[in-house]
Amino acid sequence: MPHEPAPEHRDLVIQMARLGDLVQTLPAIESLHEAYPERTLDILCAAPLTVILAGAGHIGRVIPWDGTQWQAWANGWQANPTATLQAMQSYIASLGEMTYERVYPLNQHARSRLMTQLFSSHSFHGHDQDDIETAMRPWRQHLRQVAQERGANRIHLADVWCGMCGVRPRGQAPLLAPPVVELPEDLAEIGERPGLWIALATGAGEADRCVAPAVWRQWIREFLAQTQDGQVVLIGSGTERESAQAIVEALPTLLHGRIWDATGRTTLSQLMRLLHRCQWVIGADTGPLHLGTLVGTRALGWYFSRARLHETGPYGEGHWVYQHATPAQPQQWPIMESLALMCGDQGRHTTDWTVWRSRMDRWGAYFDDGSGNNGVEHSRADIWRACAPDLCESMAA
Repeated sequence: MPHEPAPEHRDLVIQMARLGDLVQTLPAIESLHEAYPERTLDILCAAPLTVILAGAGHIGRVIPWDGTQWQAWANGWQANPTATLQAMQSYIASLGEMTYERVYPLNQHARSRLMTQLFSSHSFHGHDQDDIETAMRPWRQHLRQVAQERGANRIHLADVWCGMCGVRPRGQAPLLAPPVVELPEDLAEIGERPGLWIALATGAGEADRCVAPAVWRQWIREFLAQTQDGQVVLIGSGTERESAQAIVEALPTLLHGRIWDATGRTTLSQLMRLLHRCQWVIGADTGPLHLGTLVGTRALGWYFSRARLHETGPYGEGHWVYQHATPAQPQQWPIMESLALMCGDQGRHTTDWTVWRSRMDRWGAYFDDGSGNNGVEHSRADIWRACAPDLCESMAA
């Protein structure tokens, strides 16, 4: 008598934030797959970002979340609740019969809680989901405390999300092969000819984290003067195209042949391919910086304003970050220092900036300033023991 197939157990991770956050959710996704290989893991994320997850073979299904549409429904709810509810239900039904035994909502806002309710299987909602909520509660409190106090937190956000999902960090960074796509014809040579190829992220998600075009112009001028085979690829969204053009137009015409302006001209798939062809990506705390690490490109970040490397620095081994000493907008920039680092010199501190190298251990990612401070590991271990005592017992075993 043939055996009936075992029922499929499906879980869902909800990550509705921007590009950099989705990339930094992948360590938790990989840890969940490693901990529960028999379960199918689906991901809900912003619709424009679904292509990022196409190369992750251990993901069952990627569900696109249309934030604009859901915002329109939210705005129209009071005026016409019946029609709005019907539209929402039709949308959920269009995704197929898809409910989940376990839902991991990583975003702390009402939209994420709503999606948790919509996609949870009520027949399983009791025990498993209660366990997930219990595991998440201390980590959410930790994140609130970090946001309020801006203290000496040393737990990376990617590893906090591992803890929220009830799994421990794997101790290595995710790595995806870039999609096999064609670049625009005039960009096809990027990375194909010999040279030191640097992708430069011209903007950032928030205005106070953007480096001024004049600073990038100086950096490019110095880099091309110091490296005979250096090439610079400007990357960014369409909204950053004007500032990229201003950077190029203010540089000497003789340098234009070594500058490739790709801002606003690539899809996300093409951007992944382009970043893979570069040895380095440099920029502020921004999505393309994190996307570069995902395809194997080394990252160098300039972190200032509210960006803190210990929480959102490039995830993995061997990346570098210059962290500004105060929340104030920098008056001086680590131009020559970062150039020396990319060209093979060791990182060194400069006025108002400290330099850190990313490393990995059993607690996840951390950043080392060369001081040999063992207290950093102890502080990270203390946070893990406070937020996930049961998980820490298994890590010690």
